[in-house]
Formats: sequence, C-alpha cells, structure tokens
Amino acid sequence: MDVFRLGAAGGPWHAADLDSDGDLDLTIWIDDRGELVHFLRDPESEGFVHMEAGNTLVDPAGWRRMETSVGASVEALTSVDLNQDGWTDLVISCPGADRLEVFWGSENEESRFKRSDRVRMEDLARGSQTLGTESGITTEGAATALKVLTEDGVRTLRWKKGTTTLAENSLTHGSAGGARFLVPVDVNGDQALDMISVSTASADRPYPVRTRLRVPGATEEWSPEQLLRVESGRYLGHTITGEEPIFFFGERDRPVLTGYRVVPVSTSQDQLGVRVIPLSAEGLGKSRMAQGDIDADGDIDVVVLDAKGSRLIPIFNEDGDLFPGKSSPTLQKPEDLLVSEGKVYVFSKSEGGIGVSKLDGRGLSFPDLQPMKRSVDSLVAVGGFTPSGDLLTMHKGSGRSDYDLVYGEQQFPIGKVNREPSAVRLFPGAEGSTLIVVEIPFESPKLFSLNSKAASGEEEVSETWIDEIEAPATIESGGKITSLAPGKILVTQKNRARIVEITAGKARVIRQLDVPGTGAEVTASAAIQWNADDDSDRSEIVLIDQGNSMIHLGNEKEVISSQEGPFKKILQAAGYDLGNGTEELLLLNDRALMVVARPEGSLEMIESFSRRANHENSRITAIASGDLNGDGLIDLAAVDGARGELEILAGSAKGFVPALGFPVFERKTFSGGGRGVEPRAILVEDFDGDGLDDVVLMIHDRWIMYPQQNLDNARDSR
Repeated sequence: MDVFRLGAAGGPWHAADLDSDGDLDLTIWIDDRGELVHFLRDPESEGFVHMEAGNTLVDPAGWRRMETSVGASVEALTSVDLNQDGWTDLVISCPGADRLEVFWGSENEESRFKRSDRVRMEDLARGSQTLGTESGITTEGAATALKVLTEDGVRTLRWKKGTTTLAENSLTHGSAGGARFLVPVDVNGDQALDMISVSTASADRPYPVRTRLRVPGATEEWSPEQLLRVESGRYLGHTITGEEPIFFFGERDRPVLTGYRVVPVSTSQDQLGVRVIPLSAEGLGKSRMAQGDIDADGDIDVVVLDAKGSRLIPIFNEDGDLFPGKSSPTLQKPEDLLVSEGKVYVFSKSEGGIGVSKLDGRGLSFPDLQPMKRSVDSLVAVGGFTPSGDLLTMHKGSGRSDYDLVYGEQQFPIGKVNREPSAVRLFPGAEGSTLIVVEIPFESPKLFSLNSKAASGEEEVSETWIDEIEAPATIESGGKITSLAPGKILVTQKNRARIVEITAGKARVIRQLDVPGTGAEVTASAAIQWNADDDSDRSEIVLIDQGNSMIHLGNEKEVISSQEGPFKKILQAAGYDLGNGTEELLLLNDRALMVVARPEGSLEMIESFSRRANHENSRITAIASGDLNGDGLIDLAAVDGARGELEILAGSAKGFVPALGFPVFERKTFSGGGRGVEPRAILVEDFDGDGLDDVVLMIHDRWIMYPQQNLDNARDSR
C-alpha cells in the first residue's frame, strides 16, 4: 500500500499518460489551493517531501510532482491528443466560470504544457463525468472529438490538425433537464460509440437514462433519444463484460448494488417505448406542430413551430424514423401553423397575417405574405383548408361581439360571443361533412358543419354552406378538443374526458371517462390505433395526465391501463402513421418532440446483476472495474462510502461474486473537514507498470494505491 498526501481535500481526478512516456500518470484537482497536482510516473524520482503539522512526511519514490494553477473551480477532467500532434492534451471543465480550458501538451519535461486556451461555454453540466473523447475519420483524415455535456445537450468540439485552432463546436440537443453523466459506449454491438447520458433530476424520472444510437456509416448523425427506465438508484459507472456494457446503480435507501444491460424490448405489448427528438433547451413557448409531406417523398413529415424563437423546425420522416432539419426563421410572434400540399402556413397577427414557406434544403424558406380578402387587423384565427381547397379563417365582424367564418368568397356569421375565440379547428364530420370547432376561452365551444353539394353530373363542388350544430351545455367549457372519428369528438377537462357524438345537426355527450388517480390533470388527448390488424389489441384513446405525469390508454368505454413517464408540459398530442402501418403517438412539450409507440425496435434496461450487502447501513458510492486477480475476467471494485470500506467482487460466468473486503486504513477526521463519505473516488488501472491492474482510492486529503498481488489465499475480512 502506497500513500500520497495532498495537503487538502482532492477531487475530481483523472488518470492518463500525460508526459507521453508510456506509463500512467495521475492528475488531481485541489480546490482549496486552486491548482491541479500532476503525479508523473518516474522510476528515478525520489519521494516528494511534505512538511505537515510539524512533521516531515515523504511520499513513495517513483513519482514526481508538478502543479498547474487554475483560476476557477474544476469539476471534470479528461485528456486526449486533440490536435494530432503526438502529445497528450489536458481538458478541464469549469461550470462556475462558464468555460472549458485546454492545456496543450509539449515535449518540455519541466513545463509539460506549452500553453492553455479557454473555450467560452455556458450551461456546462456539473459533475465529474461530463467530458468524453472519441476518435474517428473525417473528410480531413483521422481526428479526435471532445464531447462535452451541457444543460442543452452534448457539444462536439474538434481542432484543426497540428494547430490550436478550434474548427468545430456543434450541439446535439438533449431532452433531459438534469443530465450529469456522459457515457460514450457501444450499446448495440455495431462497433460504433453511441451516446448515453444519465440525469439526476426528479422531473426526468423514471427515465433517467437517455440513449442516442449512432446512425450506421455516419460520423455525427444520431437516432432520436430513447428513454430507458430505471426505477431508482444513483448512477455509479459502467463496465464492459463479454463486449456488452453493464450500467451500475446504487440504491439510496437500501444496501443494494444493481447492474443493468441495454437490450431490445421484450416486454408485453402494454408497455410503451418512448423516443425523444430534442428541439430547444430554452423552451418553445406556446408551440404547435402540424403534419404533411413537405419533401414530396410520399410519407408524413412534421413541422414544429418554435413560438418563443419565431422559428420553424422541419422534422423529416426517413423510413419511419424522424430526423430534425434546419431551424428556420419565420414571422415574428407566430401563433399557429398548418401544412398543405408541401407548403407551411404560419399565422402571425403582428407581422402581416399569413405567411407561406417552402422546402429549402434541410430547412424552410422565409415566408411570403399572402394577400387576404379582409384586413389583417380583423384576422382572429386560421382554421385550415376546406375540401374545396379554400383556406378557412375567422375575422371580426361588423359588430363589437360579432365574428365571421370566411372561406373563398363566402362568409358565415357565427353570432355574438362574449369573448374573442382562441382557435378554429377542422375535423372530419359525419356523412362526408367537415366539422368546424370554434374554441372560446371559459365557454363551451361552438360547433358548425361545413357541407358541400356537387353540381349534377359533375365532379367539382358547386355549392358549399355552413350550418350551426346545436350543442348542449354539458360540453365542457374551456376543454381541449380532439377528433375520435368522423362526427365524434373528445373533450377533456381536468380529470375527465367526455365523448361527444354529432348527428342530424345535434351534439350530445354519450359517455364520460374518469381519469384514475388523485391530482389528475389531462392537458392533451389523441385517438390512435396501436395495432390496425387486431381490433382486440387496440387502444383508441390516449389521455395525457400532466398532474401525475402519466399516459392513460383506453377505449370509448373505459380507461384500460396507465404508464408513468416524463409527460410534463405537454402542448399537443396527435397520432400519425409514419409509414410502418402502425400509428405512433407524437407528444410536443416545451423542449422536445416525443414519439410514443409500441416497443418493437426499442431498447430497455434489464437487471443482470444485483447484490445486497450484509450490513443495512452499507451504501455503495463508487465503483471501478478491471482484472484484479489475473484470470482474464473483469472484476468489480466497489467503495462502501457509508462504512469506509472497499469490496472486491470477482467476475465469473454467473456475474460478480464477493471475493475480498476490508476497511480502508483511515477512519479518523481528515484535515480540512469531517469524515463524510470516504473514500470519495476509486480507479482501477495499471499504475506501477507491471501489467496488473491496481486499485487506487482517494480519501479526502490523500490517495492510496493498492498494487495488485496474488489474492488466491486472501481472506474476506467481513
């Protein structure tokens, strides 16, 4: 056992060959002194001499020290040859100062780093595992990428070869509200690193793990985020066994360590898979989405209106998978949008009324304003296109409380209303008609039927008219409305949903569905067919319960099942067939577009290892892995931070089994503070160059190395 003193509390730390001499070195951040301490392996060096509390202390020989001053608190470190010049560069993350700092490696043994550069970066994620590296091939040859976890997602940074010039700083949006761990690892066995992030935010439960698979053959193209469910626990780290990663979580309230594998979904059809397309970390405002074929390839695409940023985000459907295009500017203060015949229509009262955008590469053109029959000042809402191809809009009438529906050359007065209507929606009506729903704040909606009659012997429409539908007061006032079927709508309000049937010019409530659970708040709903081939296995109604963060599945008679998820701040829900013959549920929230579907093709985390400690007050707080007994299998070194102990779990064909356990040598109060959770960190690497993995612990103001020895005759001290 070798003990090295730091003089103050240490952490985070990072092991790498900093001086490019072929052996492993160690860098530790000392926050009290504002410096990085580098322990460089040097067989010819004598032990470093300390003067501490009147005593002379000497570190073990074979290591020399260097220090680097840093003017901000460091929370994460990593190292790699960023510019391909043959020297290892050191990268530190300083979230408190909104910056990364790169120390460029050099051949000078005295200074070690020739210079440092700062990269301004706001909203850096906090934590010691927020940096990652990846090597690959670009158009300019081999290159190394730095991956940085931020509150917005993952940033990719690249530098020009042989220089210190930053060439790329791109963002891959993320949906998690509190991501704290970045894990680049191959989860599906295609030999390409995928992107895993783990969130600690309660709002992201029970789906803390977000997975993005790399698109085959692409350098920086990723699939939508898949949300993986883990019920409880604190993420500790991962290891690779049998070419498959295992992710370890330690439970907070029980002495249990659990390992999970990522596998294709094999659960029952009642379980739903959730994929996420992150769109904006700042929020979309009162956003909406619309569907239509904008790239003329025969399938449904989606366009999202970023109302807060006044932008349009096209999302292209490529063989059933959705990929966001280029965010494009649109009219200021947009309120609504619709898609028709490959064009995107945007409604904005403040900037000219209605603008039309067309496809422009992977984005959309700036909208052209459309001429209108009436003054823009009178425009209230845009409904959609009628069967005859006319755009239906709502305008203020001649009277103070009068409003008119206008389409083509025709108009229809809806009568006096106490408040200005908030929206106009078009749904399929009974017997080939079109149902017009006029939503009025705090009042029951007004319903109308748009009918058409073809001229005798001709196909073209020669006559259209609007009839008002008699609606009872039992239709919820201020409720959210969606279409269930031609002539049938669903009105949701708080903890209930009412099914309204419209026949012969009259509407009546035929049934009410009560949402289970206290605190239910239905904010969106949709009609969807999960399985078009089997009527018995189909949920016709989906209710989004924001109050309990759940999805409720049911039919027109009852709620059948419920599923918990990250279903907060849902703005809109809709069911679309993206081309695989089965509808999928699209949920738009204030940051992302979620795709909820049957789990075919999705991933899930399944438990592959679990161990309960002998002591109820035991808590595993850190892990590391390596071959600790020379048998060629991966073993696990686990720190029990609550009891101040180290446990070795030996790898076997059946998983990990206890092999050795002992208290670390210190249990007293450390310099600079109380004991707390110690040891605070662990590494398993070959530090002494003998080809065997060693265990290294950081215990407050010192680090300890346990060189690997023959453990055949060792006894478990527990």
